[in-house]
Amino acid sequence: MDMSVVQGSVVVGVDGSEASSTALAWASRFATLESRPLSVVHACGLPAAMSDFEDLLASERGLQSVGRAIAGEAEADARLTDPGLAVSSTVVVGSPGNVLVEASETAALVVVGGRGRGAITSVLLGSVSGQVTREGHCPVVVVRGWAEETHRPVVVGVDGTGASTAAVEFAFHQASMCGVPLTVLHATWELREQPTLVWDQERLVAETVAGQSEKYPDVPVTEVYRPGPPVRELVAASGDASLLVVGSRGRRLLSNTLLGSVSRVVVERAACPVAVARP
Repeated sequence: MDMSVVQGSVVVGVDGSEASSTALAWASRFATLESRPLSVVHACGLPAAMSDFEDLLASERGLQSVGRAIAGEAEADARLTDPGLAVSSTVVVGSPGNVLVEASETAALVVVGGRGRGAITSVLLGSVSGQVTREGHCPVVVVRGWAEETHRPVVVGVDGTGASTAAVEFAFHQASMCGVPLTVLHATWELREQPTLVWDQERLVAETVAGQSEKYPDVPVTEVYRPGPPVRELVAASGDASLLVVGSRGRRLLSNTLLGSVSRVVVERAACPVAVARP
């Protein structure tokens, strides 16, 4: 696989769909705010059933030709968004999921759309974006339901683990860059069953947030505690958020090595872009 993206760039997967166009717009804005280059990546997988070498070669050439057109158009659109943005494009023959995971090894951020074909598939998030959020080496943002706004808060889900720390760091930075407030949300059934645990939960959240408020004094912070299932509360909060941030693993809110049932469902159902931040 011939993969070359600019070190520390914002990588966005494109496939010519409306969803990838939205992802491109979000990634272009993020790259501009961060003063980072933007790497546009289109991955085209060959048909698995094809056995004849000449047909395979012809198919590869055809896919690359279409891919270059898609990537070139996306690159041009990104330049129109910000003429000063450093943009490059790459077309790779290979599995889109594997390509984007490999790109995440050197990227600062990987961005994919919520639906589409190729790099972004299926109603339930899609195998490719699902793979990238599970296996990516850097933060990953899945974009859906986004329109450029400046006033909606960033919402971060916390549970007091190391995964929460990474998510909180990413959320504070994003809120500061965009000039919006931050909502720190902790949701668990335990608050309904044992209301006296509120103090303990507040302490956990305070420990998670400690240091970031001092680092980003410009970010207004609101702490919210919900006595209910994390999925429901996070998805509900996404309706009024510009970005929802979750960690990649931990207990309750973020569990198991396969991203976690809660965060996986949140990525699928959220009404705004979702960032998955790794420790």
